[in-house]
Amino acid sequence: MNMRSRWFPYLILLIVSALTYLPFIGRFTYANDDWYLMYGAHVQGPDYFGPAYERDRPMRAYVLGPAHELFGDNPLPYHVSAYVFRLLGAVSLFWLLNQLWPLASTPFDDWRKNQSRHAERHLSSPRTTNLLVALLFLIYPGFLSQPNPIDYQSQIVSLCAVMTSLALTVAALKAKKMVLKVIYTITSILLAWIYLGLIEYYLGLEVLRLLAVYLLVSRRKQGSFRTRLWPILRAWMPFAIGPLAFLLWRLFFFTSERSATDVGLQFGALFASPLQTGLWWLARFVQDTINVLFLAWGVPLYNLAFNLRLSDTWTGFTLAFAVAAIVIFALRTEDKPAISDEAGSDWRSEMLWVGLISAIAGLIPVILVNRHVEFFSLSRYTLASSVGAAMAIPAMLNYLSSAQLRRGLIGLLTGLAVLTHFANAVKLAQEADAVRNFWWQVSWRVPQMRPGTTIAAQFPASTQEDYFLWGAANLIYYPEPQSAQPIEAPIGAVLLTPENITRILTGKGVDEPDRRNTHVTMDYGNMLILAQAGAGSCVRVLDGSQPELSATDDSRIMLVAAASKTGNVDLEGSHIDPMESVFGLEPAHEWCWYYQQASLARQRGDWDLVASLGDKALELGFYPADSVEWMPFMQAYAVLGRDKDLKKLSSILGADPFLKTQACAILTKMAEADLLTLEIEKQSMEWYCE
Repeated sequence: MNMRSRWFPYLILLIVSALTYLPFIGRFTYANDDWYLMYGAHVQGPDYFGPAYERDRPMRAYVLGPAHELFGDNPLPYHVSAYVFRLLGAVSLFWLLNQLWPLASTPFDDWRKNQSRHAERHLSSPRTTNLLVALLFLIYPGFLSQPNPIDYQSQIVSLCAVMTSLALTVAALKAKKMVLKVIYTITSILLAWIYLGLIEYYLGLEVLRLLAVYLLVSRRKQGSFRTRLWPILRAWMPFAIGPLAFLLWRLFFFTSERSATDVGLQFGALFASPLQTGLWWLARFVQDTINVLFLAWGVPLYNLAFNLRLSDTWTGFTLAFAVAAIVIFALRTEDKPAISDEAGSDWRSEMLWVGLISAIAGLIPVILVNRHVEFFSLSRYTLASSVGAAMAIPAMLNYLSSAQLRRGLIGLLTGLAVLTHFANAVKLAQEADAVRNFWWQVSWRVPQMRPGTTIAAQFPASTQEDYFLWGAANLIYYPEPQSAQPIEAPIGAVLLTPENITRILTGKGVDEPDRRNTHVTMDYGNMLILAQAGAGSCVRVLDGSQPELSATDDSRIMLVAAASKTGNVDLEGSHIDPMESVFGLEPAHEWCWYYQQASLARQRGDWDLVASLGDKALELGFYPADSVEWMPFMQAYAVLGRDKDLKKLSSILGADPFLKTQACAILTKMAEADLLTLEIEKQSMEWYCE
């Protein structure tokens, strides 16, 4: 084999994965759980991860600790390393497949010459199919958390480790030299312990190891399954040491303090209600099998791609078409028929049943701990089964006799996968931009946030957990090093769930959870409410005594607005600018910068500054996207007696009955506090309250 053909498949894996995962990598920042993990690491360094994971997955500290030592707070290197490990996992899978089915294939030949008619109807060997499997595994569209680089670093490293462990198992069994056999075996066992230590629910991939051993031994040993059973078990047993040792440690020596990873607690549901739990497991199992094998190629795309802007849509289509063309060209280029007796002629059925069994087995540990596949919130549970899905689908395609149909379906599958990841990346990049803008605006508005503050927010990104908010807030306002165990997060946050809304409205209750060795206080009587009606709107720090609400605000924000205490804004304090590597460059000082400065000046009672900021913004041609942002300037004009400007704003605010009602209430209250002259009071009532 020449150098070109040796390296060509790996070049294709690199090109396809780079086009799939790297276009937006520079725009991503932290995501989801990354926020609180990186707050802990920022204030305590790499040593934070040991106590953080000691209760459920202590091996993760040996991934994230060194990663933080190398990369620090900058999210970009974590994104790059996650991509590299994803690519290396596909390379290891390609190595595994080439050892199991080492023949060169011709998936685009219509008919092979000099063969029987029956043989001509099918593909003769699997080499290019191996490359296709590795490609589909690499860009599998059911896993959407690739841009979640810190928390999912362990998942991706674990996946790479298990693929390498499996490939080394086969390499050890095929090695001629004893030295290589021993090295491969020991390394495979060590990697098995590592991957399970990182992600225990990947255990189902051990079925793929057993199937690989079965294939190799069965080809060497003739006779019935019974006569081959002992040789198969004997060959497999050394490689079972790693997973079996891990299971013994996990089940009998390690006590998980987290319910989601406590095996005994999860199985308690089965013992409490065997029939009901068993039926639920069966239903989830059927649903998830369909999800990972088939729906992964369409459902995520349907939910993501049809919300793209027109320009992004056509960019995505172009990229998907280009990658599909590259894949088809690559597979055709690699078609170099070569006959070998090692795998026999029935490799397609072997790959199909191995893939199907592996996909099913990858789901079993997930189902048994009462989890299931959800493409957006729980897409990580597709990863173990994605290996089997990536094998089963190409094997099915190889039963088609039409080369044109096979080629079209291969292009369609790769195109759908690329378009799914592109749409997912666009969404997350836009959310990252919006999140950075949100926190920069908060930083402009709030010089310092008092310790003990609990925030709730109408946020421009998905907020499934409270730590998405308090992790970022503490990084900005309390980034100082800490040595205490657990770490103290001075700012807490709550989600606006029905239960939490009730507690906020009553102003009673305190929660003090420990989030991976970070202590957080959530005081429902000491809230600061932040609202941003839309991506183009400014962030508003709501004042409970005078809440200024937009008609487009979330109804939950409207319910709790009166509970917001601006006393949590420390007017005399200060903080350093948000970290550029995490929150990006400071946005240009446009309307929202002037609004935040004016809102802050209003809280300080500096009406002259409020008015001058408004004048400067208008002079520069800046205007609000949401008319509620005129409120500070309306008040300043009223206090300063600028009746012409006050009247001009009345036509703007009066166009929205919701805002006009609020403006009337605000001006009435100001008049009662003797902040307005009698003439301005009379005009205000006429312009805003009639």
